[in-house]
Amino acid sequence: MVQELTYYDSLKARLLKYYSPFLSAKLGIIFSPERVQHGSIVDQYTHSICKRNVTEFTVLHRLQSQKEELHQLEIASECSDHLSAGIDTTGDALCFLMWRLSQPDCLPVQDRLREELLKDSDAAFDNPYLDAVVKEGLRCFPPIPMSLPRYVPQGGRFIEGYRLPANMIVSCQPFTLNQIDTAVFPEPTRFIPERWLEKTGSEERNQLFFTFALGGRGCIGKNLAYAEMKCLLREVYSQYRTQAAPEMKGCMDMADQIISSRPKDQTCQLVFERVVT
Repeated sequence: MVQELTYYDSLKARLLKYYSPFLSAKLGIIFSPERVQHGSIVDQYTHSICKRNVTEFTVLHRLQSQKEELHQLEIASECSDHLSAGIDTTGDALCFLMWRLSQPDCLPVQDRLREELLKDSDAAFDNPYLDAVVKEGLRCFPPIPMSLPRYVPQGGRFIEGYRLPANMIVSCQPFTLNQIDTAVFPEPTRFIPERWLEKTGSEERNQLFFTFALGGRGCIGKNLAYAEMKCLLREVYSQYRTQAAPEMKGCMDMADQIISSRPKDQTCQLVFERVVT
């Protein structure tokens, strides 16, 4: 999975496959024979794990224990969806968040986060300040900032005095909605985790938090993404202080890829300094 989803310029990599699939397939046999021979990493993993007992808390076990039997291909599809939805984009989000935390003005944020984590090291998933850091990172750096198109339902809709006819395609970008209302998010371009700890305006903030989209078409990997981000940040910032590496010269501006946004220069170098407590 990591081999398939790691950093690479997906826009350039897919051009040949799009414009000349025959040539792309032939070159794939020459330059990536292991992928042709062994197939998808996800398929390999699913087929192998289906042959043995699976830990009860895994998604795969839950799917296998359904009263209504699922075909192995359906199980593989569900696992692939969760892995793809909760790994690649999560890594991108963590990259931008840890880079932001590693800037000099965020050292107080690191210190407070470490203090909160060390108070109760077993409560990683119930730590208000860690929650705030994660949500603010996802608000400022949504890994999928592109438009999410939807059809207007039958009968049309009126929104803010504007009539939208049925079947019209409308869309909004997480990056835009996460910052558009300065009454809800004052200084929207600034990284301020503390805003999520305020009780006043909590409902409005959550309504405009669109990183995972909303409703039945929202991201199915949302909970996996939260769990991964919290686990990694807990392990890192309870023991280390991070800062930008002196040799880091790459541009960290968000650059769109086919699936998500990544650093423009495809690199992020940090220094990890162990903190003695």
